[in-house]
Amino acid sequence: MIKNEIGLSAGDLYSLLSQKGSLSLRKIGELTRNKESVIYLTIGWLLRENKISVIEQNGEWVFELKESLSNIYY
Repeated sequence: MIKNEIGLSAGDLYSLLSQKGSLSLRKIGELTRNKESVIYLTIGWLLRENKISVIEQNGEWVFELKESLSNIYY
């Protein structure tokens, strides 16, 4: 059951990053309202699938898509 929840959360986060662009870990938490553990597992899932990248900006982790949806479909 948790695997399904993380998979759905990964899809939601992917869509959110596609719409909003780069987001900090804190902002992801605010926008998704998911539990911290679910957010970390979701980010791990997307990192493992090479869908997102992470950089450090001003002492915060910032996540962004490796490719935009328009690049994938066109």
